[in-house]
Amino acid sequence: MLQELTDFELRARYRLGRDSFEFICNILEEDLKSSSTKQISLTVEQQVAIALRFYASGSFLQVIGDTLGRDKGSVSRVIDRVTNALLRQQQNFIKWPTTHESVHIKSCFYQQAQFPNVIGCIDGTHIRI
Repeated sequence: MLQELTDFELRARYRLGRDSFEFICNILEEDLKSSSTKQISLTVEQQVAIALRFYASGSFLQVIGDTLGRDKGSVSRVIDRVTNALLRQQQNFIKWPTTHESVHIKSCFYQQAQFPNVIGCIDGTHIRI
């Protein structure tokens, strides 16, 4: 499925490159590995692809399912599983700045864009925390 995509197409659809996609699959493998012997169980890569497509596009579950050949219920369950698996990894990747760092970061954001009290950005989206 993803092997057929060029790096450009992968970035356009999932907002990250092949190395990052594989990294995410590797860190989530234990949580997402199926213990099911059903032939229709999804691989780790398929689950990550479904969730990343949803995150990257913000599209409806039905549209994601139609695009990737899965039903809406499966897409919903996969997104829930992958999101929870990612949340279990958050302490390894998310670090809030210390008070001293926070003051410096706020100052830099303000100097560059006159944007007060900002300590970080995520994909250019403003999130109230």
